[in-house]
Amino acid sequence: MDVSLSGLLHADRVMKVVDCPRSRLYDVVAAAFQTGTCRPAMIELGVHKGDNAARLMEVLKPRHSVLVDAWSAASLATYSHFDKLPPWTLPLTAFERYFGGSLSDQATFDRTYEVARQRFEGRSDVEIIRDDTVSAFARIRDAHGDGAFDFIYVDANHQYEYVLRDLLYYQHLLAPNGVMMLNDCCHSQKGMNQNLGVLEAVGNFMKRADFTPVALTSTDMSDLIVARRGSQIAAALDAALDGSDIPFVEVMPQMLPSAHIRVSPQGRTRVSFA
Repeated sequence: MDVSLSGLLHADRVMKVVDCPRSRLYDVVAAAFQTGTCRPAMIELGVHKGDNAARLMEVLKPRHSVLVDAWSAASLATYSHFDKLPPWTLPLTAFERYFGGSLSDQATFDRTYEVARQRFEGRSDVEIIRDDTVSAFARIRDAHGDGAFDFIYVDANHQYEYVLRDLLYYQHLLAPNGVMMLNDCCHSQKGMNQNLGVLEAVGNFMKRADFTPVALTSTDMSDLIVARRGSQIAAALDAALDGSDIPFVEVMPQMLPSAHIRVSPQGRTRVSFA
């Protein structure tokens, strides 16, 4: 991966706010890996039916994929720490249509697991782990070792403590020139309704670990790319965005914690730092 010193320095000094869906960012990540002739190994935390995993595999063409999800009704006990939900947080019943059934019924999650399992059945390059992320971490580390993965997509439990825990653990499985991507990294009305803590968790994580934000989608339920500060992959991602047709503006990475979604009278969502 041949990146100039000026490219390395620029990538550390800016975060690109991009006007595109997350699927376009997958193309950018793929292009960055290709500059280093890297065929990545990937982990996805939070799989559901496997739609996003299938899209990632199509674009990144990983040599190996590990898909982690508990597929457990019991795991939703962490949705809120309060006996009575705050008025700004929707009850779990509001999400039953997305999950395809009652979230208090384990059968709902068993059905979803079967969809994902059958989707990747027979593929030797796909490993499915039905477990919580911390237990899965230990299993993956034992089987593959530290630094064995080039791309990790974090989309499991979205509550603050759990996102931070996933980031602090799984950074050890990421290669020096690896990429992490987080889903639903935003502060918005929809985010508050779902009790999201992703944005706050990644802000804390980057105080504890030597990572920098590379790109943030200017959409509600934003996606965020992070990479190690000073890494060649951070510069390659920055260069790939420069060479793409994706509109963006550059801001200081320190502004990430103040990101929030504004909705225009016409219903268009934009990221604001004001």
